Amino acid sequence: MSTKSQRTAPAKVGPRERLIAGMNQAAARYGYKDASVARVVEQAGVSRATFYQHFTDKEDCFLAAFEQAAERIELALPRIEEEYSPALRASQLLDDLLANIIRDPAAARILLLEARAGGPRVRGAYMRLMNRIGETFERWLFGPGENGYRLYINGRAIMEGTGGVLVMRVFRGETARLADVRDDLMAWMYAYAMPEERTPLTPEDWRQLGAALPRATISPPVGDRRRLPRGRSAGPPEAVAGEHRERILDAVAVLARTKGYTAMTVADIVKTGAVTREGFYSLFRSKEDAFLAAQSAGLEQSISRTAAAFFTGESWPDRAWAGLEALLSFVAMQPDLVYLDVIESYSVGAAAVRRSFDNLMAYTLFLEDGYRQGPAAERLPRLCSEAIGHAILGVMRWQVMEGRTEDMMELLPQAAYLVLAPFLGPAAALELVQNRVAASSNQAATA
Repeated sequence: MSTKSQRTAPAKVGPRERLIAGMNQAAARYGYKDASVARVVEQAGVSRATFYQHFTDKEDCFLAAFEQAAERIELALPRIEEEYSPALRASQLLDDLLANIIRDPAAARILLLEARAGGPRVRGAYMRLMNRIGETFERWLFGPGENGYRLYINGRAIMEGTGGVLVMRVFRGETARLADVRDDLMAWMYAYAMPEERTPLTPEDWRQLGAALPRATISPPVGDRRRLPRGRSAGPPEAVAGEHRERILDAVAVLARTKGYTAMTVADIVKTGAVTREGFYSLFRSKEDAFLAAQSAGLEQSISRTAAAFFTGESWPDRAWAGLEALLSFVAMQPDLVYLDVIESYSVGAAAVRRSFDNLMAYTLFLEDGYRQGPAAERLPRLCSEAIGHAILGVMRWQVMEGRTEDMMELLPQAAYLVLAPFLGPAAALELVQNRVAASSNQAATA
């Protein structure tokens, strides 16, 4: 064989690499939940015995696929930091992400979407990667700005807003059209630009601002679903069925947080809800059907509470603050329902993920008046609403994953700023938020 032939011969792909590629294809096609070992080895073209020579189980193989996809991002961060000015780093990272997603949509789905459905090891690796990206963003945001301006936004928020827009399109199979959202995402990011002599608030600054808000005891609104007493119920069949349905939905929400969707069984649900197996199947076809019903019930409760508070405000900024306050207080009061939607929905499959995205988009309707706040607001792309929704949901998700749901109200100043800044301007939005916190603190001190 000639030297030229030796140089151009393709590298041999071993069984481990084929299995990782097979996991990419199986997870992209079926989702993590249904990417079984049988489907992975079928995609890889190897035997089941070969699989277990290289991986202990499905999660082990998926983790290897995730780490391979994550490595591209890990390598890109120092390269971008070295080659680009601080003013260009965020846009270059976005361009790199878009290029990788378009080039390898299967690996992108592993990295951005299916990792959220994985087991503890996968979720841990996902959180570490997202933390690294968020911290890197935070460092970049404190560097020199562009033309005398820098982005005045929390690093985790910008990561979650941008990532959420991309995840939704990966889920919908719209990777070929991702380049179309690039300019709109950049317009959203730069809507938070302020003169660089203004130093952005750190994550700890935002937390302290939220901690300054008075801690009020919030009672469930009339009509909210409450936990019912255990045992059989006497009464008309319709009333009994309604009571059993509420018990089951409560049980699903509790188990989603304490045990996880994958591990919970119908037997767990009927035991926790104190209903019979026959009673469960008279109302639901499966645990997935019950999960989807609990997910819808959570949206109905949270959005009705948000809307009731939102429409009490005189101006749109007042309404936005009141709506967010009501939403975050609901989340603090109902951690099980929130965990079910923002964390465990990815473990259930496409129907639950689609419903979670639909839930988020329902909240963007509260932002429509923002585009009427002035000429600059009118020019903003409508994608801003979606990015803001993902940013707020993302910081809420981290609060839930870190086990700090009871402190959810600390996010109110940051969430209000994320909503208001693109439409009012970041300086005016920050002043409004700080004034609202000060007014609330003074009111509580004199009460």
